[in-house]
Amino acid sequence: MALVRLAGGIVWREAPEGARVALIHRPRQADWSLPKGRIDEGETWEEAAVREVEEETACEARITSFAGAAIYVPRRVPRLVLYWNMALQREGRFEAGREVDELLWVAPGEALERLDQEGERRLVRRAASRAASGEALAAPFGAPAELAAARAEIVRRVLALSAEDGGAGLGPALELLDVAEEAFARGAAREGSALVAEARRLSLLSLEEPELSLRARALREESRALSPWQRRAIRKLLPADESPSPEAVHLAAELRDRGQQGSAWSSRIAPLFGVAALVALGVCFRFIPRASRQSALWAAVCGSLAGAAVALLLSWRSDPG
Repeated sequence: MALVRLAGGIVWREAPEGARVALIHRPRQADWSLPKGRIDEGETWEEAAVREVEEETACEARITSFAGAAIYVPRRVPRLVLYWNMALQREGRFEAGREVDELLWVAPGEALERLDQEGERRLVRRAASRAASGEALAAPFGAPAELAAARAEIVRRVLALSAEDGGAGLGPALELLDVAEEAFARGAAREGSALVAEARRLSLLSLEEPELSLRARALREESRALSPWQRRAIRKLLPADESPSPEAVHLAAELRDRGQQGSAWSSRIAPLFGVAALVALGVCFRFIPRASRQSALWAAVCGSLAGAAVALLLSWRSDPG
């Protein structure tokens, strides 16, 4: 099933009482939404966004920045919408029709109350918060480098979609990046990084040849630095003599990420065992009488070995093989 591609805009108008955003009412869907519509053949996403805004609001607008993406599935047909922030250039005379019967210019707070789609509410909320902080809508939105890089990579894939491409995983990946941005904003950096990694893996489901085989080869190479069972699992998923599937690449990437997280944990915990052993030895020589020092030394060594054994046991328990 091909993904339905739409483009739209968050159109902003400056007013004495503050910024206003354009909302449209669609009688067929009986909802309030941002202006948007399908991309015509031979049209770019940006061209479609500007055209749809003009057709549905009678307003000419200029794109200032990329606002984000939203995905929804009415009647089991996936629809991916890319939105751009736009500045009003000329306001035309709006005429009600069958597609759009009402146009309102409202404050961001009212827009959040009226909009029916949560994805659109999230985009307006983010843009309004950014404007309230004094940051111009045309400026890049501040975000960690890993989030910005992931968003640029996934948006590039979305923009390269043809009309026949399903774009599996791209819509959910973009939504996950929005959730990751919210996590970073509230200081949950570890959660944000995990969501960015998951979004990157979801986007792999959209890969096609030759990029699919190149990514599979890279994963096989990266598996050399992982544990034996993870290396075997990745190479079983991605045999060198077979064409990989997007699902296999996605699973291999998840194994790779888990392996790298485990390696990072081991590299952090190993020095702690070394420090604990040194502290135990220091205690033996400083506080324990010479006559009892030999037995205490053995106890310290045995304690350090026991700690290492516990760490090894935990790593084995994390090995599903």
